Amino acid sequence: ARERERERELEGAMEASLFNCCGSSKWSKGVAALGPFDDRAKLLEAARKVWWNDCNVTDWLEAFTAHPRIGDVSQLKEKFQATEELCSNEQSAAMASSTEATLQELKQWNDAYFDKHGFIFIIFATGKKAEEVLRALKQRHPNTASQELKYAAIEQMKITELRLAKLFPNLFPQDQGESSGEERKPGWVERTVKIAAHVTGVLRSPITSHVLDISSGRPAAGVPIRLERLMQCSEDAWDLVGEDVTNDDGRSGKLMEPSSFVASGVYRISFDTREYETTMCGGKLGFYPNASIVFEILDSQTHQHFHVPLLYSPFGYSTYRGS
Repeated sequence: ARERERERELEGAMEASLFNCCGSSKWSKGVAALGPFDDRAKLLEAARKVWWNDCNVTDWLEAFTAHPRIGDVSQLKEKFQATEELCSNEQSAAMASSTEATLQELKQWNDAYFDKHGFIFIIFATGKKAEEVLRALKQRHPNTASQELKYAAIEQMKITELRLAKLFPNLFPQDQGESSGEERKPGWVERTVKIAAHVTGVLRSPITSHVLDISSGRPAAGVPIRLERLMQCSEDAWDLVGEDVTNDDGRSGKLMEPSSFVASGVYRISFDTREYETTMCGGKLGFYPNASIVFEILDSQTHQHFHVPLLYSPFGYSTYRGS
């Protein structure tokens, strides 16, 4: 009986600590019940599975309310008292780079966002300047509430993973004090990337594309492209990785920051063919207003380059893995 009581006490303490990472009672209780954790992979798997598969909209909204509004100094001081250690530096870059005018604009847009969607704007702000946060806020404001709910849940998971790295530093020795939210490169990979950049002087986006209009036999210029990555342990939460528009040669090389490493996972690249038809084809519309291609990068392929072209015609399209 004493042993079971001790186990409940430990689980309760774990639950309280996890609640400081993500302010959802159901999430913290669910993850604590799956512990204790002796390695990073098991902890992250539990955190992701409970968030995406066990929590509902009410649980997500509960977690959102634990955050201050970006740029709101009074809320930062009030809401971060209990989680100061875990939350430190999350908004430091944005706050340090902000002017009074920027803070005021952030507040205005945050208020407008809340009025429209019913919850505060959530973003993984670590390392972002105030102007970047404000730009993202303006870009996301026009979205529907259902779209924003999913985007906010994605950003919340990134924030949670960063806080877990601070809560369990022994499981995240290389990540302590670093940004999270994505699969981080192992230390030796980062060193290899730096050496490669120094030796060759050239790095490119790990994922590139080009679009060929086979109905005209010419490159398709001006096609908006969107690259997303499926959040781990989720079936439908797609995190935006990058966006680009094809150049005069129909090519896209700016979907990601230049690197010789790309995180493994399932990706989706989407081509706005309707925009191309409307602006570049005289308004002659085809059958597919959008073409999306889903592909997977394996753990053994993270140092490879992926070229994903689109061969487009008004009534059909195809793709292949290029070089």
